[in-house]
Amino acid sequence: MATILVVDDDPDIRDLIQEILEGAGHDVTVAAEGQEALNKLKRRPYELIVLDIMMPTMNGYEVLEQIRAMPSRASTPVIVVTAKHDPTGVMREVKGGAIDHLAKPFLPEELEEVVARALEASQESVDERRRVLQTEAEIYGSMGDLVDDVRSNPDDKKKR
Repeated sequence: MATILVVDDDPDIRDLIQEILEGAGHDVTVAAEGQEALNKLKRRPYELIVLDIMMPTMNGYEVLEQIRAMPSRASTPVIVVTAKHDPTGVMREVKGGAIDHLAKPFLPEELEEVVARALEASQESVDERRRVLQTEAEIYGSMGDLVDDVRSNPDDKKKR
């Protein structure tokens, strides 16, 4: 399945999320605070990050900002998990680059659904990017063929 980084300062919540996601077949790594998460991200890519907002020292907003500043990790999907139910906070999360939001407390099925949706959207994005790149390659290939034709038949160019 997917490689997922879970970042939460509450060991009970962190362990619960890890247990649910590993039970769903994912490879889960955990971090207890923001800097630990950033260090792990520097060493290894993850397909998804589940990030708590309310953490001491470096809160989730700051972690999210740092992730988006890392060129090699900026596009990693992030799901924000928080006990604070605040529309302003949700807007801040979205503006910061989170792709989804999960309010604590949550049911295991809710977490699994949000994670599945995020991974599916991420894969669709990768597939779309591949289609775009393939189309661009075909266009450039056609342009290259056209240039080759013009170069090999300079007299045809004069007739036009």
